[in-house]
Amino acid sequence: MSTTIAAIATGPAAGPIGIIRVSGPQTLAIADRIFTPQGGGALSERPSRLLTYGALHARDGKVIDHCLCCVMHAPNSYTGEDMAEIQCHGSPAILSETLAALFANGAQQAGPGEFTQRAFLAGKMDLSGAEAVHDLVTAATAQAAENAAAQMDGAVGSRIREIRQCLVDLVAEFLAVVDYPDEEIDSNLFDHACEILHNATRALYDLAETYERGRILREGIPCAILGRPNAGKSSLLNALAGFDRAIVTSVPGTTRDVIEETIRIGAVVLHLFDTAGL
Repeated sequence: MSTTIAAIATGPAAGPIGIIRVSGPQTLAIADRIFTPQGGGALSERPSRLLTYGALHARDGKVIDHCLCCVMHAPNSYTGEDMAEIQCHGSPAILSETLAALFANGAQQAGPGEFTQRAFLAGKMDLSGAEAVHDLVTAATAQAAENAAAQMDGAVGSRIREIRQCLVDLVAEFLAVVDYPDEEIDSNLFDHACEILHNATRALYDLAETYERGRILREGIPCAILGRPNAGKSSLLNALAGFDRAIVTSVPGTTRDVIEETIRIGAVVLHLFDTAGL
């Protein structure tokens, strides 16, 4: 990648700590211009992942914070590029000024998911791992987070690579037979091929069957509450939600529009829809 990108990695609300990440070929030079380690020297000369205390500078060179910063030298970083991480106080004003200082020194605003996109393009993770990053960030339950973390560890990608390698080896065997037709063909070759194809097919079906479980963990379950008028549908919605989300009266037909509410029951996220009486 020819550009250097930067983005705030923490939420928009004020907090004790705010984190800004930078990645790209100009990262080290930019970091040296806006951060001065206590005791002198250049941040770029510090070992990778070593948190360094120092002064953070705004666009005009004035100190706006005293905080921690570290660099990660390529290729041993998340994106495979030179990276820097600034851990300053979580004031929105400080974060905004720091980002402005980075932009003034040549960085560009990172797009949504661009850090992970660069990690994928650099071969740091496969596509299933990149998707798992998004699932982990948006996980609504502990089980959803565990599922995404397992996918990042290669629960899907490593299994797919194993299946692919078996099929590649099988193709290589058949190509050898085609290239050397005068050689005696192993009588068990075709039986062995059938066994490999059967095992690969079964493994892929097993993986496909886990999709629905993963989707439910990731997205939750849509659930419509149906029944006759005054059967207690809105009362059930309120009871599950824990507050008066829907109006409850003895007059039939009070609920006319579909009322939605998302709740969590144990490890399951339910998207409830209260409907008009049938």
